[in-house]
Amino acid sequence: MPGAVLLSEALRAIESGAGADLSACRVKHAKFLAPVRPGDRVTIEYSDAGDGAVRFSCSVLGKAVLRGEVTWGARRSKT
Repeated sequence: MPGAVLLSEALRAIESGAGADLSACRVKHAKFLAPVRPGDRVTIEYSDAGDGAVRFSCSVLGKAVLRGEVTWGARRSKT
């Protein structure tokens, strides 16, 4: 899977779960650690990093494939 697609899906999952509009987010950093192959099930986790930032990680079978951090202006806190 192309890295841009994996990053896009991670952002969509964060947007959906956090109830935030990430259309104008800024990717502070993203590190692709391993390839994702067709049929792989990707687990996406994220947490509030403070100062309007969210850290996220994607893994396949417990192995990290992407880690990063994004920031955005207007957001609602996750309940």
